[in-house]
Amino acid sequence: MHAKTLHHSVLQLLLVVLLSSCSAKVPVTWDLVLQTAAPHILVVSFSDDFNPKALPSDPRSTKREDWSVNGQNPQQVYHGARPIDELPKTKEGEYPVDTRYWTYLVLSEPLLNGTTYTIKGPFGEISMMFNDATASCESVKVNQVGYDPDSPVRYANLGVYMGDGGSLLLSELPHYKVVSELDGKTVYGGVAEYRGDDTGTTGGRVGSGEHVYRLDLSLVPSGGPYRVQVAGFGVSHPFEISHAAVARIAYTYTRGLYHQRCGIALMQPYTEFTRDACHTEVALTRMAWSASGKIEVDPRTPFIPLSGGYHDAGDFDRRPYHTIIPIFMLGYYEAFPTHFTDGQYNLPESGNGLPDFLDEALWGLQVWEQLQIQNPKDRQYGAIMAGTETSRHPEYGSVNAASDTMVYGTWAVSGETTAYGAGMMAQGARLLLAFPDHRERALSLYGKALLAWDALDQLRDAEGEPYSQSHTAEMLYASLQIALAEEAFHPSAVTFRRQQAQTLFSQLARELIIEDGTWPHQYRPGNITARIQTVHFSSYLVQEEPFDQFIANELQEVVFAQAAKGGYMGFSPELALYPQGATKAYGWGAATAQGRYADVYAFAYRLEHDAQERSRYLGILSQFGDYALGLNPLGQSYVTGLGAVRPNSPLHLDSWYTKSERGLGNVPGLLIYGPASERSGADYQRVVSDAVYPLWEDLPLQRRWADGWSLVNNNEFTVWETMVWNICLYGVLNGPFQAR
Repeated sequence: MHAKTLHHSVLQLLLVVLLSSCSAKVPVTWDLVLQTAAPHILVVSFSDDFNPKALPSDPRSTKREDWSVNGQNPQQVYHGARPIDELPKTKEGEYPVDTRYWTYLVLSEPLLNGTTYTIKGPFGEISMMFNDATASCESVKVNQVGYDPDSPVRYANLGVYMGDGGSLLLSELPHYKVVSELDGKTVYGGVAEYRGDDTGTTGGRVGSGEHVYRLDLSLVPSGGPYRVQVAGFGVSHPFEISHAAVARIAYTYTRGLYHQRCGIALMQPYTEFTRDACHTEVALTRMAWSASGKIEVDPRTPFIPLSGGYHDAGDFDRRPYHTIIPIFMLGYYEAFPTHFTDGQYNLPESGNGLPDFLDEALWGLQVWEQLQIQNPKDRQYGAIMAGTETSRHPEYGSVNAASDTMVYGTWAVSGETTAYGAGMMAQGARLLLAFPDHRERALSLYGKALLAWDALDQLRDAEGEPYSQSHTAEMLYASLQIALAEEAFHPSAVTFRRQQAQTLFSQLARELIIEDGTWPHQYRPGNITARIQTVHFSSYLVQEEPFDQFIANELQEVVFAQAAKGGYMGFSPELALYPQGATKAYGWGAATAQGRYADVYAFAYRLEHDAQERSRYLGILSQFGDYALGLNPLGQSYVTGLGAVRPNSPLHLDSWYTKSERGLGNVPGLLIYGPASERSGADYQRVVSDAVYPLWEDLPLQRRWADGWSLVNNNEFTVWETMVWNICLYGVLNGPFQAR
């Protein structure tokens, strides 16, 4: 070794030894953050920065004697903890988690404006001069982007939750005001309203764990950004009350789908979250469908080009469940066409004369077009394969969509996807007729819809009968759309196919909806496992001259009746403490996809003629929209790219690369699952949930969330379970309110 190099190495070694010998004497300091929870409660928090072994003690077990506030021990100390980020699995098989710890210091006297408070504890020291006009208060929860100015109902919530100290019932109702961030002026003031005790955690209650107080914002004028200032407590995150904020939310949500497109490159100027084209071909394996199955592709299998459709979060398959995406978007576009314009969402198709929302629906439809059997000599000619799959899921942190090298094959033809495909192609074709420049595309889709419809006579259901005779949600939808398309393309001719489809739709509408059918082919709005959703028959509700007026009237009454009872969940927006919508079945995605519970109200809003009732429905829709954007017990936005407190670690393979390699952060517009009642028993998923304190099973359901990609039931998402529902909800909110 060269002498100079040796000398340098020795110096380095001595420095390491010196630092090591001093490490026990020099205390580690942590990046402390100080907030308030109530007028006499300070909250100190910090994260372990992926290094819990460096902590001098367990932050979840400190005592009042360990802390001082201006030299005095607090009266009580309470604790909470939750992971806030996670790195990819290491080569050693570990899952590095960054956990944040909250310590609630209960004082004997309320905080005083203008007084400096110095907090000392085992993890460092922090000071602040308290001012309730500037101090951040974690107990005030708002929509962190913006409220709909047309909604008659707008509010923030106040709810104190101190981890293992539980909630706090206030001795008196606090005053609050809304202050402009721009000039500091007060634009509204009021007194909090006590809404109820939501502290129970037994019996599957979808609760917050709080005593909940409401801060009415309905009279706050349009504008912003604002903050809610609660006397003695502090201030909320900023928010707006504006159409621009609603449009920004709708834009981000809808472009979340664009960022999940499969078979296309994501490019400038449409997004800065660019990547190369992905999964542009698929092997024709035609493997029998299995919800948990995988496909191993024989290298001798022929391939076809494929584009269209979307990825979910942690994988790149295109599953039969995804048929609901274009069906939903076509249905909402047809019901609310004035809400959507060309160029609205900055898509590659923008400027083609079609509203961008319709363009995105057609992209979702395109994959099912290309999975249709096109060879006339094939005995399943016209039928549609049930999607694509590969042999295993890719590993988080190892690939993104464009670098994935796994080989994908096709599922076999399915009667269900063929029926849904016939319906969506017919509906898309019919809607395109309004745009003369797109008539060729309309005719192409119409032809493919008829091929799929005719193929249903050759396919067989589980009992061996022709699929065209099955009494199912997909046949309800297909028969309606074929009937309407036949009328649109042949207005002066009553074709046999038109009569056949009309008769079948009337029969199925009566049997499955009006007479309530049998599970799972029933209409249970708000229940994602119920096979009939409003969009499967909504086209009939908005026809000026339905072919069976009696059936149309009956279907409309069913929608209004379901809205009156709060849908499957039986949710009452008027009595609700938080606008979560879910009151039962609190599984994956139920917590944040408020569009599920809003759906029936959206169509009741569309069908209602009374201006006052329409305004009431709009208020319900708006409340549902607020929840996933911060008006929830954790004060957490569950949408990447929106809100002040956003998800850090969604289970999204592309986002790891846009964060770690490009410094752009998470891909925006992804609606994660959020809280869930149960947690997985898989060891790798429990790494995150085991770090939660109070213990997972002791937490109120709406607080059972932690931020780490391996906790799949919290931080995965799917385009069909979560994203499309809130996309459609904001498609309604982002439009003109018309007192028809």
